[in-house]
Amino acid sequence: MALLTELRRRWWLVLLLAVLLVLVFGQRVAIFYTDILWYQSIGFARVFWTLLGTQFGLGVGAAVLMTILVAANLLLARRLAPSYRIPTVGEEGIERYRQVIEPYARPLALVAAVFVGVLSGLSIAPQWPRFVLWANAVDFGRVDPQFGRDLGFFVFSLPFLMLVNSWLFTGLVLTILLTAFGHYVFGGIRPQSPGQKLTPQVNVHLSVLLAALVGVRAWGFWLDRYQLSYSERGEVTGLSYTDVNAQLVAFQLLAIIGVVCVLLFLANIFVRGWLLPTAGVGILLVAAVVLSGVYPAVIQRLQVDPQELDRERPYIERNLEFTRFGYDLQGVDFEQFPANAELSAQEVDDNIATLESIRLWDPETLQNTYKQLQVLRPYYDFADVDVDRYEIDGELRQVMIGVRELSPEDLPSGTWQNKALTYTHGFGVVASAVSSKSNDGQPVFYVKDIPPNGVSELEIENPRIYFGENPPTYSIVNAADDELDYVTPDDEPVRFRYDGADGVKVGAPLRRLAFALRYAEPNLLLSSLITDESKILYRREIRDRVQAVAPYLELDQDPYPVAVDGRVQWILDAYTTSDMLPYSERLDLAELTAEQQQVIGPVQQQDGSLTFEQRLVPIEGIGGRANYIRNSVKAVVDAYSGTITLYVVEPDDPVLQAWRGVFPESFTDLDEASDALIDHFRYPEDLFRIQSDVFRTYHIQAPGEFYTKEDAWEIPEDAAFAQNSPPNQTQQRRRMLPYYLNMKLPGENQEEFALIQPFTPASRDVMTAWLAGRSDGENYGELRAYVMPSNRTVFGPEQIQARVDQDDAVSQQITLWNQSGSRVIYGNLLVIPVGDSLLYAQPLFLAGTESEIPQLQRVVLVFGDNVVMEETLQEGLDRIFGEDAIAGLDLPADADEGATDPDEGDPGEQIDPGAATGVDPQLGALLEQALQAFGEADAALREGDLATYQERTDEAQRLLEQARSLFPSTTPLPQDEPTPGAPSEPASP
Repeated sequence: MALLTELRRRWWLVLLLAVLLVLVFGQRVAIFYTDILWYQSIGFARVFWTLLGTQFGLGVGAAVLMTILVAANLLLARRLAPSYRIPTVGEEGIERYRQVIEPYARPLALVAAVFVGVLSGLSIAPQWPRFVLWANAVDFGRVDPQFGRDLGFFVFSLPFLMLVNSWLFTGLVLTILLTAFGHYVFGGIRPQSPGQKLTPQVNVHLSVLLAALVGVRAWGFWLDRYQLSYSERGEVTGLSYTDVNAQLVAFQLLAIIGVVCVLLFLANIFVRGWLLPTAGVGILLVAAVVLSGVYPAVIQRLQVDPQELDRERPYIERNLEFTRFGYDLQGVDFEQFPANAELSAQEVDDNIATLESIRLWDPETLQNTYKQLQVLRPYYDFADVDVDRYEIDGELRQVMIGVRELSPEDLPSGTWQNKALTYTHGFGVVASAVSSKSNDGQPVFYVKDIPPNGVSELEIENPRIYFGENPPTYSIVNAADDELDYVTPDDEPVRFRYDGADGVKVGAPLRRLAFALRYAEPNLLLSSLITDESKILYRREIRDRVQAVAPYLELDQDPYPVAVDGRVQWILDAYTTSDMLPYSERLDLAELTAEQQQVIGPVQQQDGSLTFEQRLVPIEGIGGRANYIRNSVKAVVDAYSGTITLYVVEPDDPVLQAWRGVFPESFTDLDEASDALIDHFRYPEDLFRIQSDVFRTYHIQAPGEFYTKEDAWEIPEDAAFAQNSPPNQTQQRRRMLPYYLNMKLPGENQEEFALIQPFTPASRDVMTAWLAGRSDGENYGELRAYVMPSNRTVFGPEQIQARVDQDDAVSQQITLWNQSGSRVIYGNLLVIPVGDSLLYAQPLFLAGTESEIPQLQRVVLVFGDNVVMEETLQEGLDRIFGEDAIAGLDLPADADEGATDPDEGDPGEQIDPGAATGVDPQLGALLEQALQAFGEADAALREGDLATYQERTDEAQRLLEQARSLFPSTTPLPQDEPTPGAPSEPASP
């Protein structure tokens, strides 16, 4: 009662303490609580509790064991303290401290033990993956060639055993130091004493502890033998000649010497005196230096270096075998590719589908085009544009597709109500053809606008996008006011109420408080618009959402949307990885999969003018190092309901089998996915980039050739990426990225969706091979390499880019465009396998100073010795193969083109003066520039600006002179008639 009375009297202290606790711990508690609610709402509560329970149990277990170890030894040291001692003169100081500490010895020992135990538990808890993989280990069914152990031992057991060994060794070192200090304080160790410096009890105690420490280290030496499977000493990863014949022997001897030292320490219990144990430890240290350091170095220098290939050949073979297995390259099919310079009409006709799928629209350029043409409202955006395939009008078409997502930072009014309750979702997808353009150089759309309209094959019953690549942090749905769905063409708002599966009820006061603390937003607590039926949607970014339910998987950097089963579904490739596969080369996955995305757009200068400049946006890839990777899971997230499904596509993966043992309810068998969804699975891009990098050298079969690297390949540089660098700046560089192509692989009878990566030799720019990753049907996941003939030159991408740049027609056209204030944007240069030949294709985009929309103006094709530049892919293929050869070509046409009377022309079309007559397109461009210059001269004359008038007239005349040299007729341009666009009579000043 007295306590309650005192608390009432000092209520302000209680309130202050409560406020301080909320400020310090409130947000952490709120995040923990709302995370529980989120996992429960999506059906993955078991994942949360398994993760929490495993980390907590492992940390607490380690903390308790370490606390017991330290506390038991400290209390034993207290108990073994001599009951009577006569301090010497040198011990008077420590004796005074001993008398002060004596009454508190037990609690101090317990505090020190708990402190060490907590630190130990905190260091062990994050290592929970090692524990659960060890506890759920499975066999690989493949044996290590040196030790005869299944690979599962190295991948699952060895990491945990090394962790336990390290934890025990560290714990024993700390225990010995604290115990020795305790014995010193309690008088069991008396270094100043002229007589006995250790009591017999202390001698026994420390001997046992030191024996345990050396025993743990001896076990460590034994485990180090297996660690040699990742040695970097030789030419390749894995045991080398020196490792097998020197280092392995050294670790075995050190383990034996360690066991002998253990026996010497135990013998010290009975034979007092530290001479033998000290000598044993000294021998162990010297042996560690000589056997593990000097001896292997001598073997390497005298026996290996003079004849390295002969010595290392069997170990290189091991590395080749296990690296290919680790990166799933052991089943690559190799075929010769003739790279013929000619194609028959029949071969062209057989590969019409490949020609129809030549991707002219780069995702990076098209993303900007979508933003300008199809956001429709300033608060929408396209975070990315992806490549996929759909059956349209009975034919499999390659399609560019993007999702119209909400862009909260661009809302017209940034109030909390707008951001959290009104504007909650994006709307619909936009899709366009990969190889066609409209009359004004814009994409040919399959689906566009709001509400979406387009082909029936891409029809979506519910086009609302609540989950995507760049969603709002959170949104409140089912509030008192409805959400804004979209705005009609008449500017009438259409309202909507979310009825999807996702969301956490947020009407209760406690939940409102928790979310207000989580997001530091008091409106979540104060708003009267939140009702008992309101739900909050959060953790809506695709990668973040999947990572939360599967933190043990590595995720591809590019989720892609598919319009399937009447809904928008996001597909995200997920990978199982390990860095513990013996002999396999370890790689930094982040370095191989991160990229610089090239964004080209208008930048306003200080004088008000616009210039188009390159901006690089870094994109993170897969994290960490690994030497084993499998794309075992396809994560699918519904863009409306947020439902997460982890489909198992590679059930035989041992790493996935181990994780399924931990989280059995998280995964769904592939046969539960719809056929329509499976049809949109594709070879994962990040995995293909990793495999391509490894394949540069690991395509070499023989150890001797691998050692010399004479036939090593390289991934060529993206020459177009460098061309798009801003003027007067250092050219940006990146490797050529792989690209998807709907094509007929050589020797196949049917088109398929494949991922392509060209290669060049390590020291030359010629083409040496290309790799295809297959995505369809029974061939899904297969890799096939096509190797160029070794007896002749096949031009590589960089050489083709140089030929394009040096072509007179192309270079003159680009010069004209750049001089007129526009900016030419080079599209991706693609290598297109057509039958047994190679066709190179590069689009050229034009961005004017008055428009942010890049226009596809020209298509450059290179085949054999021919370099042609035309306005459309159809025209370019006509010139290369002839109209009869490509009569079956069926490129998608703009649905709006037929709406205009052909006699009147398209009012939005920019007419090329040379297009109607069939003359050189460059001539038409020159005449168009001349007309523009004369028009500007007219305007300057009317304003009395004679200097500009003269300048523009001279420019027009210069352009006409250039046009004269290109005119197909020998008849000169008439000089006695006024030139169109020029004033009929020069005015006098």
